[in-house]
Amino acid sequence: MQGTSLNNQALQLDREGDLEGALRLHLQALDVKERGYGPDHTATAITRNALGELYMRMGKLDEAEENLKIAIRIRDNRRAAFDAAVSRENLAQLYEMKGNLREAKDIRLSGGNQLCCSNYTCTGQLFPLPKLSQCAGCKSAFYCSKACQVKDWKLRHKRYCKAQ
Repeated sequence: MQGTSLNNQALQLDREGDLEGALRLHLQALDVKERGYGPDHTATAITRNALGELYMRMGKLDEAEENLKIAIRIRDNRRAAFDAAVSRENLAQLYEMKGNLREAKDIRLSGGNQLCCSNYTCTGQLFPLPKLSQCAGCKSAFYCSKACQVKDWKLRHKRYCKAQ
C-alpha cells in the first residue's frame, strides 16, 4: 500500500508541475515495491511505466527508455496484454521523440496483433491491428478513429511525423 500511495502522490505532483518532486516519490515507490514484491512484479511494472512517462516529460530519454523496456518485459511475462501495449506505445512515442520512426513502428507491432491507440488520451483498450488506421505520413502511429488521430496530431505527433 505504501508504494501505491507514493505513486499517487507522485502523480499529483506531476499534475501540479513539480516533476522533480514526482520523480523523488516515484523512485521511493519503486524501492518500496521492489523490496516488498520483487523487481518482476506487476506493481513494480506500474511504477517503471510511470517513471518512463515522467522521464520523457523531463527530456531524460535514456532513463525513460530503460524503465519502459523493463515495464514491457515484466508486463509481457505476466501476460498483461493491455498494460504491455501501453508501455510499448510509450516507448514508441519516445522513439518518435528521438526521430526513429522505424523503431517506433517496430516496437508498437512487437506485441502482436493487439495494439492500443497512439493517442495518449484515448479511452484505453486493445484493438486488433486491422481495425486501426496508420498515420498516412509516417506509417508509424496507429489510431482507433479519425478523432483520435486529429487530437494526437494537434497535441503531439505533428512534431515528430516526417510527413509534415
